[in-house]
Amino acid sequence: MLLDNQNQFSAAQAVTSTGSTASTNVIDLGVARDIGGAVTDQLMLLCEVVTPFTSGGSATLQVQFQTSPDNSAWSTLAQSDAIPVASLVQGYKFLPGELPGGTSRYLRLNYVVGTAAMTGGAVTAALVPSLDVQNAYPRGYAA
Repeated sequence: MLLDNQNQFSAAQAVTSTGSTASTNVIDLGVARDIGGAVTDQLMLLCEVVTPFTSGGSATLQVQFQTSPDNSAWSTLAQSDAIPVASLVQGYKFLPGELPGGTSRYLRLNYVVGTAAMTGGAVTAALVPSLDVQNAYPRGYAA
């Protein structure tokens, strides 16, 4: 999968403190507009665990896709469930699929750690033209 540095929210960003942590990068669209169109019909959000998460307690992680007209007052357009630390293994994907419409000029992700602090773990996130998914087909043989 190709990642464009200009469309990347986080590159192996460690998310360990309790509470909210904004993505390393904020994407500035230049003007408020729908994204996609000329290059692709709809951009996708790739948000993936690249380093498994660990915690001394029963921590959870939630990812929020946020937009802002002024890069200071943020509103959440979509968010994941609060995922328990045991499920946050390498390759786990948050909010896979198309981005919601109605974005303002600035975009970011917000990582919310709840219940207990994380002691390790990292996320990579970016806007991509398509997700790297493989179709699963039933096997064609008898075991």
